[in-house]
Amino acid sequence: MVYLCMGLLRNYRWLKGRDLKSYPKPDFAKKAAIEAEVSVCEALRGIDGVVDVFHSARIDQIISGKSRREADIIVLMQNRIVFVEVKNYKGHISMVDKVLHQNDQSRGWTFAKLEEAVGRFHEISRHVGIQIQRDVIETVLACVGSAEVDESVKPRALTGSFVAKSKQQLMELIASTEEHHSDFDEETLKALKKLLSMFGTWDAIEFPNEAQHEGDLIQPRDQIREWRVTYAQLRVRNQRSWWATLFRGPKFVGDLIPRLGNAVKTVDLDKDCPVVLHNPHERIDEEYLMEDMVVLTFGYKEVPDWNKVMLMKPTTTTEQARDVVIPTPQEGDVIPQARVIKHLLEGKHQGVVFRLDDKNEGVYWRDQMSEQEWLQREMLMAVNSAIDVVVTSSSYNKAKKRWRIKVKTLD
Repeated sequence: MVYLCMGLLRNYRWLKGRDLKSYPKPDFAKKAAIEAEVSVCEALRGIDGVVDVFHSARIDQIISGKSRREADIIVLMQNRIVFVEVKNYKGHISMVDKVLHQNDQSRGWTFAKLEEAVGRFHEISRHVGIQIQRDVIETVLACVGSAEVDESVKPRALTGSFVAKSKQQLMELIASTEEHHSDFDEETLKALKKLLSMFGTWDAIEFPNEAQHEGDLIQPRDQIREWRVTYAQLRVRNQRSWWATLFRGPKFVGDLIPRLGNAVKTVDLDKDCPVVLHNPHERIDEEYLMEDMVVLTFGYKEVPDWNKVMLMKPTTTTEQARDVVIPTPQEGDVIPQARVIKHLLEGKHQGVVFRLDDKNEGVYWRDQMSEQEWLQREMLMAVNSAIDVVVTSSSYNKAKKRWRIKVKTLD
């Protein structure tokens, strides 16, 4: 009898503790932003010429495969690809020193972040055999909230980059077919759709109070790796009723929701099992108990090893194109969407190196920049971002048998 009473007391305390337990606070602003993105995705799917829409895609840095840049929305169309950054702001939006501001407060966002995602995508697409030109990829900053958008908010790119000041304007921009390229062939379109589906999105934990945290689920390691390949979610629940829990204790199970089909699988869970989520924004690992969550969402099946992926076979035309003689950029030449490949930070020769074409590189030296531009280089000229530059000088170094090209960004 004593043991029975002790068991009842323990179970009663657990039940009451569930009612009083505190969980992470919901981020209602972020929730509203996600809802706005989902609403835009649904609207975009109804436009003629749209093949598929991908939400919150995370694009690897092919060099290391670790750093992953998020794209709010990627629209795959019959004749182009559109990267959309969605801002659900209120008040007044302006651009100060190339940084987006809301009500005169910096939001830390620049077009370089969007262009970096495009640069990564284009590099990976070529790496896996999809030979598309950079100019078939467009970028749009879509301000879909109620905010007034100042005239200072404008893209840096010469072509293929736009600002939509409302959701309706975004729809019209995507639906426009004027002056666009011819349609992708069937094989390329199929390969692009496959590639975009491979990026995946964030893992997430949802708590009983509707709070949600995003990141990468890393523990329990073996189960997470196994589940994410086949299943999209694990829905956690106490299988027993209140009275059954009082007398027998809680029994936690998880319903695994498949990515394809409707064959739900139920598995037993240890309520005290620690679940660890790596938060890439705060660069910390968050640890919770299995009993403290409602849903685990698996945002991706696996992080691809791009060196082992080939979605299209190289064509003869593609191979011949590599042998074409590329003219060296000269002073005054404008290079649209030159990609940042590295920052030079050691010694006296500091600057930002741009890939101008398949053969040539150019350097924007620190002594050509303003002090503010150099200090904000990580934001304004992030590695892998694409920026319009102009050649300021071009000379041939006979000793090293190579061209020395200086550039600067276009205002």
